Amino acid sequence: METQLIRVLPACLMTPLPAGWMDLGAEYLIELMPEVEQPEAIPLSVQGTEPDILIIDTDRPGMDPFAVAGQAIAAREGLAVIFVSEDNSPDRLRRAMLAGAEEYLIKPLDADTLKESITAIASHRTLRTIEAVTDETQVAVKEGLVVGVVSGKGGLGKTTLAVNLAALVAKTNGKTSTLIGLESGDGAILLNLNPKLGLLDLAGSALDDELVYSAEIFKQFGSSHRSGLTFYAWQGHATQPSAGMPEDFFERLFQIFRTTSDVTIVDFPLLTADEAAPVLPLLDIIIVVSSSSDLLALRSTKSFLDMVPSELAQRVRVVINRADPSDMISSEDFEQMLEHRIAAVLPNEPNITAQAINMGSPFVFTQPQSDIATNLRQLGQKLFRLPVEDSGAPKKKRFMLFG
Repeated sequence: METQLIRVLPACLMTPLPAGWMDLGAEYLIELMPEVEQPEAIPLSVQGTEPDILIIDTDRPGMDPFAVAGQAIAAREGLAVIFVSEDNSPDRLRRAMLAGAEEYLIKPLDADTLKESITAIASHRTLRTIEAVTDETQVAVKEGLVVGVVSGKGGLGKTTLAVNLAALVAKTNGKTSTLIGLESGDGAILLNLNPKLGLLDLAGSALDDELVYSAEIFKQFGSSHRSGLTFYAWQGHATQPSAGMPEDFFERLFQIFRTTSDVTIVDFPLLTADEAAPVLPLLDIIIVVSSSSDLLALRSTKSFLDMVPSELAQRVRVVINRADPSDMISSEDFEQMLEHRIAAVLPNEPNITAQAINMGSPFVFTQPQSDIATNLRQLGQKLFRLPVEDSGAPKKKRFMLFG
């Protein structure tokens, strides 16, 4: 039995939502995102978690809810906004309408009113579909995420980012992660692994044997790292030359990992337009790694983004890696030239990354309180809805995510 999934993101609520509002029957299932408490974080949270409906409390002091709603709608095409408020004056209703809201509900809310509003919005939208499990008391999302890490040129730290993102997910309780290293083998070096065989061996076998496409067989080619992630190399040290691979190999490969891992990170080599065209549509999130230290990186990133079909643009997240205060390109100029928002900025901390490489352990483990680990953790929280960790350490000014 298939059910439509509605992702709801609450923001700046002054009073709790009424009990029972999430019970919409068998046709719909609510997935409730963690509440966003700071107004300035709403647009980025919307971009990262991709909700269908945003619920904003207009009574939050010191916030212009209508401006925030406009920013959120700009960040996510097709987003529906529901305002809740104690003020039902004509001026507030007019401003809500101009901001693009679909509903303006007066507090105190009751569950039936909120349910009716949500189902009315859902009825004219294309939603994610999930499948009910055999246990009638549960409904489970069928698929995990497949995330591609790409860049327009080499030498930008793409593999280091991919390894640490996968490790970040793996260290989260209740989450599983897989790292696929399609790059030259750097992923194995960073993890101090030496795989004997790789996915290329499976691809060759798949030409003649459909039985290759099973989770159990794929597991035999993975290498477990002490961080908790499972690593798959494209080639191992004993890989033999292959006669080729089926055209649908990556499509079926990613589908298997969707059913076995919460997040699968794919570290891609440099892709040509012909290589990118069949692969990018298979990805749920496309992380494009760039640099603000040189124009060549900026231009190559722009060229890569131009290869991304417009219908996939919302899946793209641009990350500036190895950023330094001395970089000549400002974040504003960077976004303007790319015509794309920056999802995160990771500072240049070569000593930390070099130490992690020498230890064969990701820096999110070796230096979890460093600026680079903190910023990467913030990115992971937005992209993969990981829980927010409170380290208890004093906060200091850092390169932050752009709102």
